[in-house]
Amino acid sequence: MQTSPTHTRQRGFSLIELLIVVAVIGIVAAIAVPHFLNSRQAAHNASAFSSLRLIHTAQIAYRMRNSQYGDLAALRAANVLDDPLLASGTRSNYTFVVNAATLTPNFYEVTATPSIAPWQYYYIDVSGVIRSENGRAADGTSPPLNY
Repeated sequence: MQTSPTHTRQRGFSLIELLIVVAVIGIVAAIAVPHFLNSRQAAHNASAFSSLRLIHTAQIAYRMRNSQYGDLAALRAANVLDDPLLASGTRSNYTFVVNAATLTPNFYEVTATPSIAPWQYYYIDVSGVIRSENGRAADGTSPPLNY
């Protein structure tokens, strides 16, 4: 009786197959990561824009009650700004500051500064016009947004 050699077949992936999968994953990541970062930046910018609108509305309500404008703490204490994060001065990687030097019964200005550069900087004052600058602090001379 003659015995035939048994051929055992190994199961699994070859090195070439694994390298192809790793290369495909690398290509997909190289395409997806920049789009993800751009989307995240756009979301933070939209949140900053919305926050400035909230602050402006709170300032109007505060002035109707107190005949003057207030800082973020005063707006929170008067219950016209009910977002605790925004009232603390930070939200969505932005820092919001009511400029105390310009805070008068007839005027206020707020700046929104990103905590991660080079995002947009924002500014709003009593006019309600939101202005922005890319890469530097926005002020009353910055171009207005067209929203």
